[in-house]
Amino acid sequence: MNCLANIKFLDALEQPIQGLVHQLWVGSSLISDHVTPASGESVWFKRPIGTMIDVRIRSSTSGEYQSKVKIQLVGEKTIFIVRSPKVLLKGVNLSTKDVATGTYLRSTYIVAEGDYLSRIANDNQTTTSELIKINNLKSDTDIHPGQVLKIPVKKTATLENKTKPVETKPRQQEKTTIIVVQYKDTLTLIAKLTANTVDEIKKLNGLSDDHLRENQKLKVYERKVGLTQAKAKIESKKDKTSTPPKVKQNASQNKEESPVAEVEASDPVNTSGLLPEACGGEKHYKRALARISELHPIYQPYIIQLINTGYQTLNICWTITDGYRSPAAQGALSGGVTKAGPLKSYHQYGLAIDIVSVRDSKITYLSDGKQSIADSKALGLIGEQLGLVWGGRFKTKNGPDYPHFELHPNGKTWRNLKPQLLKLGVSNYKKLIF
Repeated sequence: MNCLANIKFLDALEQPIQGLVHQLWVGSSLISDHVTPASGESVWFKRPIGTMIDVRIRSSTSGEYQSKVKIQLVGEKTIFIVRSPKVLLKGVNLSTKDVATGTYLRSTYIVAEGDYLSRIANDNQTTTSELIKINNLKSDTDIHPGQVLKIPVKKTATLENKTKPVETKPRQQEKTTIIVVQYKDTLTLIAKLTANTVDEIKKLNGLSDDHLRENQKLKVYERKVGLTQAKAKIESKKDKTSTPPKVKQNASQNKEESPVAEVEASDPVNTSGLLPEACGGEKHYKRALARISELHPIYQPYIIQLINTGYQTLNICWTITDGYRSPAAQGALSGGVTKAGPLKSYHQYGLAIDIVSVRDSKITYLSDGKQSIADSKALGLIGEQLGLVWGGRFKTKNGPDYPHFELHPNGKTWRNLKPQLLKLGVSNYKKLIF
């Protein structure tokens, strides 16, 4: 008899752990390579009762997967609970230092590459000293990528005294303008982009419901304040955005070997150059940061610039669905969504990503392939201007790979890089020299 199973990852406070990169193995076979969504769950899988599942968690620093716990399947349909930072099965008592104390309502935050405590505090409406206290940190630098921090959530209001939303009352002199509804537009999205309310748009156009049709003309109040402020915010951050490092070409002393390119970078790549608003929500921003941190250092600034530019010029948000893949993970995918086997894809060299647009806080390919392709085509042109190879140009049996972007540093292909990677060890892909 088979068991239909799922694994839910929780912290010591019973909060779901989002963005946890993990693999599930049965013996020497990889059955899942997944990133947990907001619910903190793995994929559903079906295996015979009694099967031992090896849960491996990816280290954000080394990129390697480490076995944390093994679960034996029981029952016809079972959800197993695994807790972190000490990965424990449901039923094991936690030690007192793992359990939160105090009267706070708490959530959690997973530290990404390039994070610093004051920024985490600002993003979560708290203070550095408060984070140090509730997490028992030694100082404001006592954090590392992948660390799970407890975040206090203040009780700011009760149900009785919550501030009611104030409806914007248009002034008599306000001007109106006409916009054309685009594919997949909603009243909520249009209201947000035009600084109108849904009720105002419906009243202006005599709409009885929220249904819209493509190319429909709508009258809205001409309000540019919100858009101007957003643009100013982007402009203020432009100087912080990372730019691709310079590559210096030197002639090789050995004429039979290819020349070696030296990467010149005055400072290490800082993933904080990624604009949070460019990813369409906190969970997508964290996911993008985690994926970028796993790429080869030479590739990271290209992707930061790709996402930021795609947002600034197209007004579309983006997140990365796939970045580095281990050879085992690539092998599990080959023959299905990809024909490339292990070490035959730029993903194993930290030089490839799959990136999709985010609309209404949802990844487009999960809801509508047509919209996703249209967005990817627009971003493809930007990526090519940055010197990236865009999968939308691929002419393979599987057809174009619209979300895919890869870098061929100094013209190197995976065939050129494979011998060096095997010599270094596949887990040391970040040490590749071009």
